[in-house]
Amino acid sequence: MKYVDDINLFKPNKDFVAEIDMTGSLGRIYHYPQRMNGCLFLLCLRGECDITIHLSEYKIQKNDIVTILPETFVHIHRQSPDCRLYMVGFNKELLNGINFFNSTMNYLSALIDTPIIPLRPEITELFQDYFMLLIKMKRIGSKPNKDLISTIFLSILHGVGSIHQNTSVATRTFNRGEEIVKRLVQYIIKHYTKERSVAFYADLLHISPQHLSTTVNKVTGKTVTDIIAKLVITDAEAKLKSTDLTIQEIAYSLNFPDISFFGKYFKRYTGMSPKQYRENG
Repeated sequence: MKYVDDINLFKPNKDFVAEIDMTGSLGRIYHYPQRMNGCLFLLCLRGECDITIHLSEYKIQKNDIVTILPETFVHIHRQSPDCRLYMVGFNKELLNGINFFNSTMNYLSALIDTPIIPLRPEITELFQDYFMLLIKMKRIGSKPNKDLISTIFLSILHGVGSIHQNTSVATRTFNRGEEIVKRLVQYIIKHYTKERSVAFYADLLHISPQHLSTTVNKVTGKTVTDIIAKLVITDAEAKLKSTDLTIQEIAYSLNFPDISFFGKYFKRYTGMSPKQYRENG
């Protein structure tokens, strides 16, 4: 059996990847934040894994299935020595061919809010069969039929979506403050590369900046600026580690007026300069 190694998950000529990680290799690939350029599913058969998906930290445990959507930031902090993860991923070209977002419209919000859900052992076995089928197809070596790959992908996706729709995980209710924070994070994810003003997000939410700041601090213990900065810094870290963009190009991509301002902002939240971070392994 081939296990996941230091791989580029979504090369343009690959419709999918399918591997088993028994040695913590996935954690080494995602030991710093990276933006997912496809759709990734993880199925945990044993052990634990601490992971950040966008701004939220989670613990993956036995019988959990994880759905990581395109453009989502991923950072794996720790895998226990006995962690065993099945992984299948599908690149953006394949997703575009099946109109991914229309296919997930009924449960996309649930997948964003709750990317990790626990499964009953017998349901884990069903998903494991799908994962193993893709692993075996990959081992054959010849280029598989794209329609078949799309069908398997949709089967996994709709299977996860169906679980969301039929359990309390997908129907959790939020109080007013939690709802404001939830919508705020959605707006930040959409606009953080251009807007970092508390007033901008308060206006989108139709509340005053003071009301927004008070609510966010009460619900999360953080400031609105902290939440915005978390995503900006995560994006900057991902680009510094996984792209060849110059620091100046990264600064401009995140709407900083110049490299000096970007450097000071980055150091304020990380304790090091962008150059030091890039060179620090």
